[in-house]
Amino acid sequence: MKTALARLRAKTDQDVSILIARQLKRSLADAKRGHYQDVTRTYLFARTVVASLPPAHREKPERLLSDLRPYIELPASAVA
Repeated sequence: MKTALARLRAKTDQDVSILIARQLKRSLADAKRGHYQDVTRTYLFARTVVASLPPAHREKPERLLSDLRPYIELPASAVA
């Protein structure tokens, strides 16, 4: 039973990582076109979700977060 749960959790983490990466790619494309409406909200949400992922599933979303970071403005309280 534990093995099945571990496999399910790993699959879920991988799926979440893929979904977050796709959303970050869309936001990065929007930011490059000058459409900033949801970019900050996506960045903050993705940063929270990525922090909960195991290290094996963080690499790509973290890279995309760092690519998106220059396009957004965060209040000082959100940066800390």
